[in-house]
Amino acid sequence: MAYLIAELRQRLSAMRLVINEQFDFPVTQSKLADALGLSVVHVNRVLQTFRAEGVLDLKWKVVTLRDLEKIVELGGFDNFESATRT
Repeated sequence: MAYLIAELRQRLSAMRLVINEQFDFPVTQSKLADALGLSVVHVNRVLQTFRAEGVLDLKWKVVTLRDLEKIVELGGFDNFESATRT
């Protein structure tokens, strides 16, 4: 899930759709779970953990990245340089 968030952030940033480390994410937890092959319960728990650790918030279909470096680290995202250039 962290990799997906980092990848989306990079792609949306390239299109100038990331503002103050926020971007639209109109996907339900159920659809996210289906896309990632995870249970809805697991997706919910991971998102709660991200919130509790100050990594990100997902509210009103908007992702707010609080700690991009942590998302990149957790997801093993290999394109960190370009992910932070906005």
